[in-house]
Amino acid sequence: MLALVFFPLLWQTAYLIMLATMLMDLDHLLAKPIFDPLRCSVGYHPLHSFYAIPVYGLLLLLPATQMVAVGLLFHLLTDTVDCLWNFSHCRECYLSSRIYALRNRVRQLLGRVKVE
Repeated sequence: MLALVFFPLLWQTAYLIMLATMLMDLDHLLAKPIFDPLRCSVGYHPLHSFYAIPVYGLLLLLPATQMVAVGLLFHLLTDTVDCLWNFSHCRECYLSSRIYALRNRVRQLLGRVKVE
């Protein structure tokens, strides 16, 4: 669907490229344990890190890498939805996540939280 919406003239190519972006999950093999159903992958795995996400956003600016960027960012969006689903069932998972730590850091930088 994304391929057809964003790249209607080249949707078949875009579909295959976006499908290939699922290979970013190979970075899960670097984690110990490899699979943890309560772990949020966003912010945890190298290709899902808060440093990688802006790079994927910048890839949108280059026409040659836009299909890859859309695939990577959509992948991260779906992983974020998965994290939010897990957090809704496991408060401890949220409080120990890197998303929660990032949220607190941003709030601190914006002056919305007292520094303790």
